[in-house]
Amino acid sequence: MSSFLSSDYALLVVLSAVSLLAVWVPLWRGARLCFQARTATRRLARAELEKRAERPPGEKAEPLGLVMLRVLRKSLDEGAEAYPTEFVLDASRQYADNQYESSYSRLISMYANLLPPIGFIGTTSGLLILFLSLHLANATLELGALALALTSSIFALIGFALLEGLKIRLYTRLLVCLDDVVSLHRALERKSAPAR
Repeated sequence: MSSFLSSDYALLVVLSAVSLLAVWVPLWRGARLCFQARTATRRLARAELEKRAERPPGEKAEPLGLVMLRVLRKSLDEGAEAYPTEFVLDASRQYADNQYESSYSRLISMYANLLPPIGFIGTTSGLLILFLSLHLANATLELGALALALTSSIFALIGFALLEGLKIRLYTRLLVCLDDVVSLHRALERKSAPAR
């Protein structure tokens, strides 16, 4: 009897571990991307922005505000009178926004959107095992099946909400960084404009 109970508990542990592992893989990859996006959306002080904009790109993941400032300066230097400053400013902001979207936001959404179907698969598998255990009249297997069904759904939905919340928070950080670059550019423009 004790070997039967231990095998049922082992099955319960294995099923719960499988549901956690199935949810853990996309959650871990999405969280890792969020951490990289956090590095890319960090704010730099004005002095550091100006100093680092003069140097060539060197970091693996540079702050996107610095990328925007470099694109803005290069565009204004090359086409000084060809395009209005506001157009170049908006285009460089869009460039940095697109960099964030393609490098981080879409991938984080992809991993987040994988989680609910994985939770649904775990729920369906748990219910199938539950129906099988009802046929076998095995109470421990019933408990394990319910645990699988509920834990896979709960973990998947929590992971989804976490990744989507982090993605929104990181986008807000990006907007603040890009606003810093715009205000720096406007301050430099005011300094260089001739006094009337």
